[in-house]
Amino acid sequence: MNKLKLVALQIDDMHLAFRDGLNYIVGKNNSGKTTIFNCIRYVLGLVRSNASQNVYSINLEVRIDDRNLVFSRDIGDSYISVFVNNVPNKFRPLSKELNDFFCDYLLPDYIFGREYEDMFKLLDFFFLSEERPENRRQQWEAINSICGINVSLLGSLEKDISSLKKEVYRSQEIHTAIEEFSELFSKNLGNFSDNKDIENSLEKTKGEYFCDFRRDKELLIGATKKLAAIKDESDHQLRDRISEIERVFVGLKNFSGYERWDLDDLESFVKGKNRYMSYGQEIFSKFILILAISKVAQNSRYNFPGLIINDSYLSVGLDNKTYKSALEILEDVAGKESGIQYIEFTTYRDNLPKDHVVLDLNSKGVLNVFRD
Repeated sequence: MNKLKLVALQIDDMHLAFRDGLNYIVGKNNSGKTTIFNCIRYVLGLVRSNASQNVYSINLEVRIDDRNLVFSRDIGDSYISVFVNNVPNKFRPLSKELNDFFCDYLLPDYIFGREYEDMFKLLDFFFLSEERPENRRQQWEAINSICGINVSLLGSLEKDISSLKKEVYRSQEIHTAIEEFSELFSKNLGNFSDNKDIENSLEKTKGEYFCDFRRDKELLIGATKKLAAIKDESDHQLRDRISEIERVFVGLKNFSGYERWDLDDLESFVKGKNRYMSYGQEIFSKFILILAISKVAQNSRYNFPGLIINDSYLSVGLDNKTYKSALEILEDVAGKESGIQYIEFTTYRDNLPKDHVVLDLNSKGVLNVFRD
């Protein structure tokens, strides 16, 4: 999968340049950090609306496989303009057309090649914020997609087979009723001399009438077998890749000092809250999971966009030792030459290198950058 990197962001009169590796945007509470975070998701078309106050227009330059694109969207606009070589393309947010556009440029890899897979869930998985409610089912689907599982394909096949099955069952009920009628009709013919011709005519009529039913029944049997084969192969690959992520995830959480709770399995962790974990521990563990995926994706074929955007996702319930360990893991996974771009919005950081700070909202003249 090609990498998505942010190059430059303009929100009204504010200009911000990003770099490869670690990027930090520093600011006190209510200084505009979450506004910038939400504007990035909004201009990429990952959401339909933006509640940010006092913002009018957003322009975001990104790089995908050495190709520069510019996403432009005004607040309240129902369309996004994407400029490729200065040529504009217009898309609605969360639309199939925009999704196909991301697929064409990011080139995700799936075990059953398919153009239309959900890029929005996959990309949004790497935007971390405590303010956003979690949809655990969508998070698990995103991990499936990251592992190369054709989530959309499987869902589409299951939906089609379900509709076909209902149609076949309805036809089966009609077929049974007509068979019963035919038996009664033949019985009541008695000993008429021409009853053989009538029975032959009846059988011919039934054969012609139920031609589509027999075809749909054969199609249902074939489609059900095909879906079962696709599911078996998908489950096999998913188990292998999830096991790889789990091994790294467990190693990183143990390094950070989180040996005090056990991981049943990754699916149950993602889809349901662990009763032994506090909210802060759960938040931190999700962050470690993101880094584990990032780490395994550097050496294997995973659908990882190479971009992590963290809106204060580490600010709850961490002791100093765990927080320091998290920074060491982050530096190891997303440091220089890793091919990963990490962007964090943070209130403070004692040991934050100045060369990683791309914007300080606390600086004089920068605090109120958005229009009144």
